[in-house]
Amino acid sequence: MFSSLRRTSAPGVRAMAVLGSRTATSSTASQQQWATCFRESAKAQDGNRSMRGVMAAGAAVATAALVMQQASGGVQCAGEDAKALCARLSKGLPLVRDLTSREEAMKVLELATEILNSKVPLEEIKKVAFKDPKRTPAILLSAVGSAESKLKLQKCGPHHMTCIFAMYGEQNRLRTKAEHENGQDLLRLKTAQLEWLFDGEKEKTWELIAVDDGCPNDSIGLARKIKQEAGLKNVKLLNLQEAVDQNLDFFTQRGLKSTKDSRKGGAILYGLWYAAKNAKVDGKAGVFSKGTPQLVMYTDSDLSTDMSLCGLLSAGILTDGCCMSMGARYGMPETFLVKDKCALGHPESHYDQPNMMKIVFRHYQRVRLLPMLKGIYDTQCAFKCFKVEDLPAIIDQVQSMGPDFDMELLLCALQYYQKKGIRQWTLCKVYPTLFTEDFAESNFMASSSDPDKPYKTYLDMVKAINSMHERYIDPKSAEASNAKELVAFCKALDFAGYKKMITTLEAELGPTLFDYDFGLENLKVAAGMKKAK
Repeated sequence: MFSSLRRTSAPGVRAMAVLGSRTATSSTASQQQWATCFRESAKAQDGNRSMRGVMAAGAAVATAALVMQQASGGVQCAGEDAKALCARLSKGLPLVRDLTSREEAMKVLELATEILNSKVPLEEIKKVAFKDPKRTPAILLSAVGSAESKLKLQKCGPHHMTCIFAMYGEQNRLRTKAEHENGQDLLRLKTAQLEWLFDGEKEKTWELIAVDDGCPNDSIGLARKIKQEAGLKNVKLLNLQEAVDQNLDFFTQRGLKSTKDSRKGGAILYGLWYAAKNAKVDGKAGVFSKGTPQLVMYTDSDLSTDMSLCGLLSAGILTDGCCMSMGARYGMPETFLVKDKCALGHPESHYDQPNMMKIVFRHYQRVRLLPMLKGIYDTQCAFKCFKVEDLPAIIDQVQSMGPDFDMELLLCALQYYQKKGIRQWTLCKVYPTLFTEDFAESNFMASSSDPDKPYKTYLDMVKAINSMHERYIDPKSAEASNAKELVAFCKALDFAGYKKMITTLEAELGPTLFDYDFGLENLKVAAGMKKAK
């Protein structure tokens, strides 16, 4: 069609031919959408066989084509506002996210690319997409976050990012859905998300380090097989057993006699230690140019938080000017929790947390015993990033390798920067994220064999916060004096009292936001330590 039209000298027809030839190189889906616009524009010229009519038709099609932008996975018409864009991108998508679906994971990246190519201001898109998250497909919400992450990464200067996660019992999630019902193909997809994020970024590089935490099911063996088969060049695989075998002072000082002494914390610490030890700071190893920043982040093993959001972490340090950066799954605007029916925004996502009251009480205790954590609600979020040169001093103070590891690492980092005289508002940049619940293979939450597991885990955190208070707060300080009675109460809590307290508070208070002041006397009554007046 287009080749025959090029033989005429009519300007409108020539324009149509040129635009048509460009479109011919696009994807099949894009050609089909372009053809639809062609047919719509040509309707008014139907039956007109004169040169004037052909020229008019050509001009109409040229106009239609000129107001269209080719985008990955589709075509975006200029003049399409945020509302129309979100409606088009949402079409046919489910409200939830299936972490076992490779197609959905890649769709997030596809839509994020289309959002970036649309040139519609991201803030306008967020106003539309975030207005009613219950009715917005979680894939689109994820795509908006990924698009923002890539935009922020583009504004960062050259740097290298090391991404770390621990593996324990990951023999299922490492596999594909076809291989296991809970398979997430997590190693390949984490890699794909990072490749998408850093694609086209000059002098910005990344690597992914997976650390086996003593998995009895040989997660690392399966990961090695996947790495080889897929040719994953940016992936390193470590084993915490290596630290045990080498009798590394850092770990023997923390009582690590076997991998059984770790619960994620040991593996992440080994990854952080390894990254710092092998960092190429100031070009000493001859790979990175002098002065190139090196960042190290860690995350969870599953796909609950997209690795394509790592651009937020880079920006938090390199452009926002904070000492460290982290994500938040709840507790602030633009956080989203995706469960079995839809995505929930703030504060609904917080209210819908199965451990909502446990989290609120933990925060109540935490801000009073560890005041330097004030203002950070999701201390447990495994999406934290540091400058590599700061890591040795930060991790040197961390003792925990259990469920309170995330909080202690954050605490040690903040205290390290505070001692250097860093102002409070530049200590840590917190970015909201979308988090998809994944209980199918969780090593943390309740199971049919132990429905009390969450109570036990959170009670362990209560005890750990007490220990951190004693370790990090000067006993002669005003903070220690003010927290004395609460420390004694938390120390006296046993499992029965803790469970009774939480269930009583849930029944009496219902949905409860962070910063709620329970009152110590009320807590004693709820825990059965004191009779109500």
